[in-house]
Amino acid sequence: MSISVQLADRWASAGQSYVSFQPVEKCSNGAAAAAAAAATAQPPSYYNEKSEQMQLFKWPGQLVLFNFLMFMSWRSCRGLNVPDYSSRYQRDPQTVISKNDANRNPDFYFPPDPEADLAESSPEEVPLLRQKYRPATSTTPKPAAAATISYNPKDKNGPSNWYRIDARCGGRYQSPILLNTSSALVVNRKRPLRLAGQTNLPDSIRLQNDGHSAKFTYNWGNVERPVLSGGPLKTKYVFEQFHFHWGSNSSVGSEHVLDQRRYPLEIHLVFYNGLYGSFQEASGQVDGIAVVGLFYEIYKHSANEQLNTWTFFLYNVVQPNSEYTISFIDTFPLYEIIGDIEWPYFSYEGSLTTPPCLETVTWIVATKPLLVTEKEMNQFRRLRSTTGLLVNNYRPVQKLNNRRVFLY
Repeated sequence: MSISVQLADRWASAGQSYVSFQPVEKCSNGAAAAAAAAATAQPPSYYNEKSEQMQLFKWPGQLVLFNFLMFMSWRSCRGLNVPDYSSRYQRDPQTVISKNDANRNPDFYFPPDPEADLAESSPEEVPLLRQKYRPATSTTPKPAAAATISYNPKDKNGPSNWYRIDARCGGRYQSPILLNTSSALVVNRKRPLRLAGQTNLPDSIRLQNDGHSAKFTYNWGNVERPVLSGGPLKTKYVFEQFHFHWGSNSSVGSEHVLDQRRYPLEIHLVFYNGLYGSFQEASGQVDGIAVVGLFYEIYKHSANEQLNTWTFFLYNVVQPNSEYTISFIDTFPLYEIIGDIEWPYFSYEGSLTTPPCLETVTWIVATKPLLVTEKEMNQFRRLRSTTGLLVNNYRPVQKLNNRRVFLY
């Protein structure tokens, strides 16, 4: 195991930024290293001022600190290969890259401090320029994986064996997780979580029973999509779709578990980072996806009341791999689904809850449940998969693995 260190500093005299390193294997002691550093009066020879390009180096050894502004990161690697953030780095570790490329390198990311982010006086969103580290992933999900998974724990393709379908499902930052109010880190100074455009009506809505869930995808046409920002998010996230997870009875169904309680239904509203052109492009990026999860609890005053009128459309997709288009006259905005965003919520870094289980998700899970009736739950439970009734389509909770969970 070797250590790969990458430094970015500002050369005061030239006003240039470049990647630099100081090999110290030949230095017998700290004084010798300091003397060698002091003798350096010009930018290193491998920096090309004219083209403003630089080379990415890697080396084992010690780190010599200089008395000027420096960004640095450490990464454990096998051998001397740079981690596979881009295939060209792995093919040629000394590839010449531009300064803009270097800024997008995940090694230049600093983990966020939720409270420190609030020190800014301007309400304007701060664009995310540096990325946080995650194990290497491909940029697009594998379409074949979703067709083979099963939620039956006894099945060979059940949740405990999803890593055999896609190795990324065996990662360390998987979702869902147990959410405990008592152990979460409370964020006292926080930016408000905002959902702009949640009253906008789409041209139509595509409802699908894909054999694993009921998914609603909005066709916006020329209408602006809803945009999520604030809270733990460093930039704006564009709405993509929402889907549900439910159980065979009202004691199970939700994927996340809140204070040892599992709810009968959980909705996931999926957003992608607006810095990327589409959900497909964003899904493989380390900051690519944000998912808002909300629980539903049973409305006990009336079992047959229709609180959520949109559940009526589920009758049109009972069979697996069926879909139905909701025309404009019957469409409904996101506000009709989740109402005002005024609830406390948890946030943590996790993954998609189905293969390919990409660990690129910032999770926002509300603590205040919405309401659903037993009649509406039965509409979900009538849906079918390729093997029978489509129920209990939730993944078991995953290990936290030293991740921090924040409570806003």
